[in-house]
This record gives sequence, structure tokens and C-alpha cells, in this order.
Amino acid sequence: MSGAAGGGKGHTIRLIAATISVVSALLVPVGSCPGLIAPLPGNVVRGFAPVGRYGGHWGIDIAATVETPFHAAEDGRVTFAGSVAGVLSVTIAHGGGLRTSYSYLTAVEVAVGEQVSRTTVLGLTGTDHDLPALHFSVRVGDQYQDPQSWLPVSYTHLTL
Repeated sequence: MSGAAGGGKGHTIRLIAATISVVSALLVPVGSCPGLIAPLPGNVVRGFAPVGRYGGHWGIDIAATVETPFHAAEDGRVTFAGSVAGVLSVTIAHGGGLRTSYSYLTAVEVAVGEQVSRTTVLGLTGTDHDLPALHFSVRVGDQYQDPQSWLPVSYTHLTL
């Protein structure tokens, strides 16, 4: 049956297409970001392992020789560049509530308010919990997320 009351095949196809569009939109990371790139090459030596409200590890540590330059995981604007409790860190806002942070640095090469791209060197790596590594975290709003779920599949096979 076709027509206004039954809708027919055309109506069903439009409904399926609309449903697929809505589901697809929900699967795209916040801020229309197609995904992040790794800030530097290296193995994950400490994974994402939050515990409770404040404990655990709220990012990943990527192995790197001390003072290795690293890049922004996506284009954005620097919202923090400095020291927190004696630890040098940089935070980038990418839009849509998505933020990435890079910590345990030996040097910061950017300033608050600066627009950065994936090719911008943000700073130099340091030592995180006695490991030469970069601490990399991802937040959407105030919720930390596993950074490896935002990185290309080719990067997520790294060892823990």
C-alpha cells in the first residue's frame, strides 16, 4: 500500500536512511574530530586505568627518550601551558568539549591562546613515574576517556 497513510517503500527507505544518519552521527567523536593522531611514535608503557573518582591513571604513557619533541594530536587552541604541582603540562581545546593534555614535560614550547595544528611542537617529553615517557590524556567535557580509543587502529596495538 502506498500513499500518505501507509507510506509505502519510499517512506520505509527514507526512515531507514534517517536512522542510519542519526546512528552514524552518534558514532563520530565529539567536535566533528575524525580521530586524533598520536603525539609521537612509541609504545604505550602504562595504560588508561582510572580507579574511583580520583585514583588510578587517567591517560596513557607513551615511551619516549627524555626531551623528545611531540605534536598536538589535533588542531586546536592552547588553554593551559605551565606547571601544576611541579609538573609541566599543556592542554589543547579542539572544539565540541574535546581536550587533550600532555604532561611530565621538560619544556613547553607554546603559550595560552595560541592556535596549534598537528604539526606544532608543543614541548619536550620528560619522565613520568620514573619512566621516560609522555603522559597523554583525552577529555570530553569533564569525562576522561581512554586515549587509545581516539587514536588510529594502527596505534592501538601497542604494548602495555
